[in-house]
Amino acid sequence: MLVQRAATWSFVMTSLVCALLSGCTGDGDSGAAPTSTVSETPTPTERPSHTSKSPRPSSSPTAEKIPRVFDPKNFDPQGSDVNQWVPMTPGVQIVRKGEVTIGGRRVPHLTVTTITDVTKKIDGVRSVLVLDQDIDAGQVSEQAVDYLAEDIGGNVWYLGSYTEAYSGDQFLNAQDAWLAGVAGANAGLWFPGDPVPGSAPFIQVQVPGGETSSAQIAETGQKQCVPFDCFKDVIVVLEGGSEHKYWAPGVGQILTEPLSGEAQETEELINVKELSPSALAELSAEVLKLDHHAASTVPSVFARSNPAVRER
Repeated sequence: MLVQRAATWSFVMTSLVCALLSGCTGDGDSGAAPTSTVSETPTPTERPSHTSKSPRPSSSPTAEKIPRVFDPKNFDPQGSDVNQWVPMTPGVQIVRKGEVTIGGRRVPHLTVTTITDVTKKIDGVRSVLVLDQDIDAGQVSEQAVDYLAEDIGGNVWYLGSYTEAYSGDQFLNAQDAWLAGVAGANAGLWFPGDPVPGSAPFIQVQVPGGETSSAQIAETGQKQCVPFDCFKDVIVVLEGGSEHKYWAPGVGQILTEPLSGEAQETEELINVKELSPSALAELSAEVLKLDHHAASTVPSVFARSNPAVRER
């Protein structure tokens, strides 16, 4: 996650990913590869001093008690950041390293998640655009934009998604494109503000004729160690009955453990930091480009949506 200028991105990306994943070949010329900023281990200046390796502010407003029901009236027009397990502060970036099964073989895998300062109004609510970049076998294979919004009760809602797949440097196709309030799609509950073990499952995604997935809080108050650090008060979420995801206060998702299924994706947190203004601007420009491209690749969903804008 070291900051790099766009002009040197090709060389830097190849060098850093090869160092992380090993076994890369080629001369490092990635052409017009999607923008990313990745490093394996943080320098001492990359760790904020106000909390233990956590980019969250030391104090946050208190969440109000509201039901797990999506209602535009429950959202602050300026946004909320009261759910300690899902940081919504622009510039927070985490990197998870693991493996995924592709074509019957295990392939090294990186996921870089960045909270940008880009927003988009969806179904009457201001959402924040979160960029997920998947790097498989040394190349960016997918970029996804998740449109998230947190209500005053700390419930984080999933208001849309858009994913682009690549082969090398070339765009292949658009996938997983939906927005709440469009074509019958509804907002899903990404993460509840009141995570209680054994509470009722919640729907994360519900798209007519498309994906439907649910999750449930499995455990709370756990201690979990990953390569980056050990964390307390970790929440364990069972997603789709096939995997556990671990969420740490002030950081977000730190671990993925598969229970069943073909992909058997595993991930562990290896880095977390706050991006510099120039690095954040670079990745915010990337999500603006993706949101704009969605209007042409999936016009039935995005053509009439509000344009994404960068808040400065």
